[in-house]
Amino acid sequence: MQKLFEIGSKVKSVARGYEKVEAEKKLEQDMVRRGVYRFHKNINKSKAKKQEKRGKDGKLVLKDKEPTESTTIYGQHLLQEAIEPVSIEIEKYFKDAFNGHSKKYAKSAELLCKCIPIKELENPSHNKWDAISLIALKAVLDSITIGCTQTKATIKIGNSLEDESRLLFFKESDSKTYSKTKHYLKTRNDYRYKKKVYSYAMNKAELEWGDWLKADKVQLGFTLLDLVIRGTGLVKLQRRVEGSERTPIYVECTQKTMDWIEKKKLHSEALKPMRTPMIIKPKEWSNPFDGGYLTHSFPKDIPQNWRNVELESEEIE
Repeated sequence: MQKLFEIGSKVKSVARGYEKVEAEKKLEQDMVRRGVYRFHKNINKSKAKKQEKRGKDGKLVLKDKEPTESTTIYGQHLLQEAIEPVSIEIEKYFKDAFNGHSKKYAKSAELLCKCIPIKELENPSHNKWDAISLIALKAVLDSITIGCTQTKATIKIGNSLEDESRLLFFKESDSKTYSKTKHYLKTRNDYRYKKKVYSYAMNKAELEWGDWLKADKVQLGFTLLDLVIRGTGLVKLQRRVEGSERTPIYVECTQKTMDWIEKKKLHSEALKPMRTPMIIKPKEWSNPFDGGYLTHSFPKDIPQNWRNVELESEEIE
């Protein structure tokens, strides 16, 4: 009788253990689904042109915002890969402009000189233009999949480069005040707030900055946009018909770029599951890649219709 009791206990124990293992597998599948949902939610948030903010009365209101696709996983990858070819194109353009081969956009080359330290101009390497390439690419990649008008893109590039030149002027004119201001803004992320604080600090230090003409900034933006297109081939200019009279030109990603972005998203969406505590003992580590959670090959354990699973009603932190 005692032996039968012991056998029965073991059977119940095995059953309970099996149920826990199955529950853990289900939990880990749900972790992946939640991670995929969060991944696409963040991408949609980066594409959004509106965002909810609380007003002074405490109510939620919709406010305009700029898309920030350059911060997504595909945007960061494109940004890193495209900086060098764009810098090479800028170096070619700069040499041609000062050799008399590009008189039409010579003014843009003159403004570019003000965006990097003077001593860097003598550097034969194209890497000196990396910061300029980053600014131009970010303006383009921020709306890579949704597109934006050519005018808006050029103005954004021109304004950003003027800000870069202004900060360089501030740094070279009063490095002590510049360093203090930069340290104060170290924990701040709002671009507009930073710009206001830098302008205030420059005025207080009695540094006079001559604003660039709008026409010159637009021309500089056109030049950099053209160099981005030639250097990377990521985007193209496409005219759209909007109504009977408006036919604006848009900056759109090419089909090749769009296909690559979709593949990148598909490859990356399941890589960051929303990890939760396990309900059973973790698997022992036999090597750096095998241990902890039971299902390391997450995608094979996900149902084929996982994209149809409704998670919108769940709280995702």
